[in-house]
Amino acid sequence: MIDTHVHIWDLSRGETLIALRQFPQLTGCEFLPADMEQMLQDTGASSAVLVHGPATQAHTEFCLSLAKVHESILSVIGWVDARGPDPVAELGRYRDDPDFRGIRLTPMLDDDPEAYLRSDGVRALAIELGRQGLVLEILAPPELLAAVRDLCEQATDTQVVIAHFGLPDIDADIDYWKNAMQHLADCQNTFVKVSGLPIAGGNSKDRTIMASYVESLLELFGSSRLLYASNWPVMTAVTRPVTWRDDLDVLLGSLNDAQRQAIHHDTAHKLYAPRL
Repeated sequence: MIDTHVHIWDLSRGETLIALRQFPQLTGCEFLPADMEQMLQDTGASSAVLVHGPATQAHTEFCLSLAKVHESILSVIGWVDARGPDPVAELGRYRDDPDFRGIRLTPMLDDDPEAYLRSDGVRALAIELGRQGLVLEILAPPELLAAVRDLCEQATDTQVVIAHFGLPDIDADIDYWKNAMQHLADCQNTFVKVSGLPIAGGNSKDRTIMASYVESLLELFGSSRLLYASNWPVMTAVTRPVTWRDDLDVLLGSLNDAQRQAIHHDTAHKLYAPRL
């Protein structure tokens, strides 16, 4: 099993972590490679994709350095400044690093998230990632998914991964989220990480919430376009990695072995295995 979404938080680096805006209770906590490896062992995963936390070039290079010395890190999803003077040239600095497998866009950090997603820099990056066989990940809520859909249609050769179910508001009408995801699912180059719902898990109420979203994704994308992820250590603010894995096992119990293998490993390996 490949866990497609983990972070490393090393307090000695003095970095600002995106997730602390939503989960300030994690302030002062540290999550290092040894902690990640224990989590992977506990959940039965053999490796993980390390995703940038702070949106900086320095943190991307830190993640890549960790991938060189920790076999459990399959590859790295880094960051490029799409608002910079030449984002494609900045992407080029990682061309020869086999552990670099793409970038993640975080439009909500921009003053105008929709304009960011529709900018020339983002479009150029998306197209170039496809040319290089790299992955584009996007962290965006339902109200931005129309702009994401347009980007996917402009970069049809690029594999686009939507993080954390598309950030649904679990207290709102699920139909709004599902409609936005339906339009994305029509783009065959889109995938979704099954992770990041802000629930405690491990009880019938939370499994009912999870079931609605998991069943919708299976209906819209099929098992071959879904990816298992823990979102560790962010998810420790609300639940445990083992609880998330156990709940998913229950919800995916009706799938056959090949379908579960696709979600847990096969699709992730195609997208994130280090480049030769």
